[in-house]
Amino acid sequence: MHVTPYLFFNGNCREAMAFYAKTLGGEVVAMFTVGEAPPDAKMPGMPDDAVMHAMVVAGDVRLMASDACPPQDYKPPHGMTVSLHPGSVEDAERIYAALAEGAQVQMPLGETFWSKRFAMLTDRYGTPWMINVDAEPA
Repeated sequence: MHVTPYLFFNGNCREAMAFYAKTLGGEVVAMFTVGEAPPDAKMPGMPDDAVMHAMVVAGDVRLMASDACPPQDYKPPHGMTVSLHPGSVEDAERIYAALAEGAQVQMPLGETFWSKRFAMLTDRYGTPWMINVDAEPA
């Protein structure tokens, strides 16, 4: 069984998912627009270029997403965060640098008593993230 975050965006899903694929070293494996859907699957009030479903795969990480439907119902995520566990300090620093550009940083990347590196931020697309590099076992 896998748990996969499903993110909603305010009309910029395509841009966000391309950014996440690049940042996480993965690829966009699915990107379907409303205009590509069969007539009986169209979403009322959604423009044809709105993303109906997208998926990024980066190693064991899967992110799914779409543009909010209807667009005026979009609300930024609240009460949740996407937690990443890079395998190295170097990967954490690279990912943090990309996600932090234009972000609201709640806790900058740094060492903690439980982690080699830890950070909390909300990126330019409104997605909250935690980055956590596991400490060596005691």
